[in-house]
Amino acid sequence: MRGVIGTGVAAAVLSAAATIVWVDVLQDQHAGTTAPAPVAVSSPTPVVWYAPPIVEVAKDVDVDQAEVAAFVERVVNDPRGWRTDLDRFTFRIVKPGYRGTYGFGQDVGRAFVGEDLAVMTADAWVRVGTTFGATGGTLNDQRTQVLLHEMGHLLGHYNHTECPGSGPAPVMRSNTYGLGNCDLNVWPNP
Repeated sequence: MRGVIGTGVAAAVLSAAATIVWVDVLQDQHAGTTAPAPVAVSSPTPVVWYAPPIVEVAKDVDVDQAEVAAFVERVVNDPRGWRTDLDRFTFRIVKPGYRGTYGFGQDVGRAFVGEDLAVMTADAWVRVGTTFGATGGTLNDQRTQVLLHEMGHLLGHYNHTECPGSGPAPVMRSNTYGLGNCDLNVWPNP
């Protein structure tokens, strides 16, 4: 792998090994201090804290790792995303053929639940697939849908869902097969 980037609240770019050092530095800087009392804020959505995802790009893939990390950070923290806690997981851009992934027309993403790993093929990262493009979706939509779909598997949504007949397509519907009678949707909570 080219490297590992952790993204998080501090907006620092860290390797997995440096994360521990960073936490130690923060603890040392604030030793003996007390945190300010929490302030009650009225919010329609509860605050959910995610461990910063680890973002990896396979060494044989020509994709900007910093761009992927910024995208994952934005999507994971969007209020339309999964609104539940998730322990640290890894999101990796891979070549088609990696552990059961394929090119367009088949699986361009996959989740490995026991490893807390979600992958997307580089093909799906750099261009819109024919089936997804036919729905009117953009490259950003496709990236979002694949990330959140695979993240859904990591959260325990193991089965794919069908289009209910109309309305927004469920994010756990496999987009490889089109939308049926549903409307394009890439979010679990649109």
